[in-house]
Amino acid sequence: MDFGITLPSYGLQVDPAAILDTALAAEEYGFHSAWTTDHILLPEQDAANFRVLYESITTLAYIAGQTDRLRLGISSLVLPMRDPILTARQLAALDVLSGGRAMLCVSVGWSEGEYRNLGQDFTNRGARLDEAITVMRLLWNSSGEPVSFVGTFYHFERSIFNPVPLQTGGPELWIGGNSRAARKRALRTGAVWHPSSLHLDVFQSGAAEYHALSKPGTPVGIAPRLRVTFGKQDPAAHLSGSPEEIITRLKQYREAGLTAAVLSFNASSQAQRRSFMKDFMKTIPPAFRGA
Repeated sequence: MDFGITLPSYGLQVDPAAILDTALAAEEYGFHSAWTTDHILLPEQDAANFRVLYESITTLAYIAGQTDRLRLGISSLVLPMRDPILTARQLAALDVLSGGRAMLCVSVGWSEGEYRNLGQDFTNRGARLDEAITVMRLLWNSSGEPVSFVGTFYHFERSIFNPVPLQTGGPELWIGGNSRAARKRALRTGAVWHPSSLHLDVFQSGAAEYHALSKPGTPVGIAPRLRVTFGKQDPAAHLSGSPEEIITRLKQYREAGLTAAVLSFNASSQAQRRSFMKDFMKTIPPAFRGA
């Protein structure tokens, strides 16, 4: 089972040094991936947790130059607010320059005010996300040859996209969101479903529906974003307590369908976050070897 880490790239106490140190610690301790969070211009009423936020793709480009093995993802990029052609170009460059380490989770987002700030239509965001995914995959698979696309929202004729990503087919794609529509989109696009902040009972329900919707024999993946309080019980966290208690709860998530997880550690300082990361990777993954 792979474990990723959410970088502390947003919040009132965000510190650029802590962002880098978390990524370096993740690589040192054996985390699979590091993930930024995406917003561009939230209205004040939606920005309580995001008063400071470092742009997601730019931050990953910085981290890519400081690491060697750590995979680099966004959890999740609100693609319908962005130009998918430019986004495809940015992710292709990140993938090539990082040696094939880019990952991408996309979602429709939730802030209508942010869409309004960016001059984008909130009401058709699902349809635009579907078409944007098609556009990006087309460009990533173009092999540098002229490529055309005629859709409802995007259109180009015999255009050149190069360099294409180092990874065949482009960065691994995940679909973010907790809704039934997100689950169906993940299955339709052959992507991992990435729900966020679901306690076990809600996760079990969503995962059961996800598997019921899937076709027999179709590989499926579920990689939730989970908050961790290491070393003490915390009802607000998804995983908390001793290593044994966290292993027990993680096994319950796995039995429901979890195949990987992206973790965010509750910590009062960067030194404590680093310590929790080290202790987690020392004690938890051995219980899931081969899982």
